[in-house]
Amino acid sequence: MKRSNQDIYGTNFDFLKRSFPDIIDSIEDGFFGEEPSRGAIVHKTIKFVDDTYMTVFELVDTKTGKKKKYQYDWEYQRGHQWKWHNEPHEQKQHQTVTEPDHMHHKPVGVTEERRLPNYGHHDLYTIMETIQMHIEISKQKQTDKPRPR
Repeated sequence: MKRSNQDIYGTNFDFLKRSFPDIIDSIEDGFFGEEPSRGAIVHKTIKFVDDTYMTVFELVDTKTGKKKKYQYDWEYQRGHQWKWHNEPHEQKQHQTVTEPDHMHHKPVGVTEERRLPNYGHHDLYTIMETIQMHIEISKQKQTDKPRPR
């Protein structure tokens, strides 16, 4: 099922930072200080409290504020990422049922990225909720102790 591009707006990064103070350490312009945002092109680096990070690319219509393209790449472990993108892939074998929206995942122990459909993670706020759950689960795993049998 494809979604309509008409209802997705560019990210309000101040609101995002205020909404997720427990997981976002900082939001910087550019990709680690390089390639700053300009005009309709938004480049950001989000650093999380668990020392992971995300690079953000958005192409926003400056008249309407609507998002035309996005790429959110979260490196959750060195060399391993979740990516949420909406650029179409011309080759049929690379398309998903939600084309152009899709996700890439390179799990630990796997050398090739997997392409997955993306039904509902089209805005950065929703993606932050997912990352927040991941961070909380990781914290809980570290504090859980095995129960004696």
